[in-house]
Amino acid sequence: MEGLKIGMKVIEEIDKKIKPLIGWEKADEIVKIGADGTPTKRIDLIAENIAISILEKYGGGILISEEIGLKVVGNDLEHIFILDPIDGTYNALKSIPIYSTSIAVTKIRSEDKKSIRENINDLKWIKNFIASRYNINDLYIGIVKNLATGDIYYGIKGYGSFLEKDKEKIKIKTNNIKSLSEASVGLFVYGLSNDLLEFLKEGKVRRIRLFGSTALEMCYVVSGALDAYINVNENSRLCDIAGAYVICKEGNAVITNKNGKELNIKLDLMEKTSLIVSNKYLHKKLISLFGNKWVIKPIRFGIVVREDKKEAIELAIKVCEYLKNKNIPYCVEPFLKDIVGGEPFNIQKISHIIAIGGDGTILRASRLVNGEVVPIIAVNMGKVGFLSEFSKDEIFKVIDKVISGDYDIEKRSKLKCEIIKDNNVIETPSALNEMVVITKNPAKILEFELYINDNLIENVRADGIIISTPTGSTAYSLSAGGPIVSPNVDCFIITPICPYKLSSRPLVVPSSDKIKLKLKLDKPALLVIDGSVEYEINRDDELIFKKSDSYAYFVKGQSFYDKLNRCFGVK
Repeated sequence: MEGLKIGMKVIEEIDKKIKPLIGWEKADEIVKIGADGTPTKRIDLIAENIAISILEKYGGGILISEEIGLKVVGNDLEHIFILDPIDGTYNALKSIPIYSTSIAVTKIRSEDKKSIRENINDLKWIKNFIASRYNINDLYIGIVKNLATGDIYYGIKGYGSFLEKDKEKIKIKTNNIKSLSEASVGLFVYGLSNDLLEFLKEGKVRRIRLFGSTALEMCYVVSGALDAYINVNENSRLCDIAGAYVICKEGNAVITNKNGKELNIKLDLMEKTSLIVSNKYLHKKLISLFGNKWVIKPIRFGIVVREDKKEAIELAIKVCEYLKNKNIPYCVEPFLKDIVGGEPFNIQKISHIIAIGGDGTILRASRLVNGEVVPIIAVNMGKVGFLSEFSKDEIFKVIDKVISGDYDIEKRSKLKCEIIKDNNVIETPSALNEMVVITKNPAKILEFELYINDNLIENVRADGIIISTPTGSTAYSLSAGGPIVSPNVDCFIITPICPYKLSSRPLVVPSSDKIKLKLKLDKPALLVIDGSVEYEINRDDELIFKKSDSYAYFVKGQSFYDKLNRCFGVK
């Protein structure tokens, strides 16, 4: 195949001429800003120029590369080449033996050649034309060479993927490991998210490797050296992944963005994506950890509405009619069924909840979820609505986005409590906002011993005490003098209510800490969960608060800071 021969020539020539530059002090010099907007090292530019000279000599076409952007090379318009001159430049410059060159190839369709020739001097036109006509799935050749070891990985569409190592050619494909606890995973960790930090802390996989060369790590998945490669950030570029993409597809790997959607990125230098590459057994498990697994599930909405507000009920009726017209199934609470039809409310059958009302309605929806992994579309029909993500005018647009899979999910920590009463343990429902200990009788002060990880912190005398999640930091805790905390911060807030001592101040602790309260006075008290569920507490009862094993999930709308401005700012 001509494309394979040309690609191999490019790879071999770069390999031969770059090796002497490893360790050369000037190789690290920044010579310009590349077409992709990142600094170009001298070694990158040399490698790219080597590729251009080979393409001009052996084959014509269009080159898309990180440094030059797009260039017409040679005389014949036969192929489009996607080149990453050196993937893992830092590794190469520091002689760390994990750096590569990769190239991917597709043929220019015969019907496109005439239009390209007519506009041969207009690179902007060609760039837009190629992007509109070709995507990553049109590539039919992919080659990646580890320049440090000499190993060559390549894939040919329809023929499979291969590894040439020590002059031996081996057909490769992903392994069949089914358990994450046995898997070895390559990870891109720039810009650590809470999900990534949790993944690292909890040790969900056997081992994690950080190599710093995306193309090689993708190839390692196909050859069995890794079981998965993950980049949850939207920064894997076309040139980074194009060559390895063909190899992965032909080597039986499942390769999607973090939400499980197929990569259909255009052949455009600036196209970027998140990335999960693995075998078919691990893929859904990784999507459930890092992405929007609901995108690949059938849609069935559950409708939760504030019953005492006419405007909320009217909107719920319109929502049900809208879903009915789109043939999307929905479940409703009993009082709505006679009005709008639909199926009875069953959380086991629901993929998403539409909660129409104020924060109280959204908290009720969170309780109805009852530990199931069901995202909430929170629509504000109340006064403040800090938990709400959307206004009533946005609801139909949001429904369409959910149906099409074009949306993001925000994950919120919850709080659980164990009540130890006479050596018996009572487990309470989890709280999305807060758990509050207050007197059963008004205007009576309580006394607590407060422990963090079994260390006595202080004796608190107050009207009560609030243990809040970051989500609940803008609710009761804020009114009691607690801080506003972004929901992305992994912590809990302990806020005394009207404390006797001026030194009793709110305390922010990591969510991994165990918080214990011990009631010390003979006064009946209540543990109130999210303002609705109550438990009676007595002297010497112990309350142990921990991070819940379950989370709340919301379809993402307004940013946290926009909501701050809307609820407490100038808007």
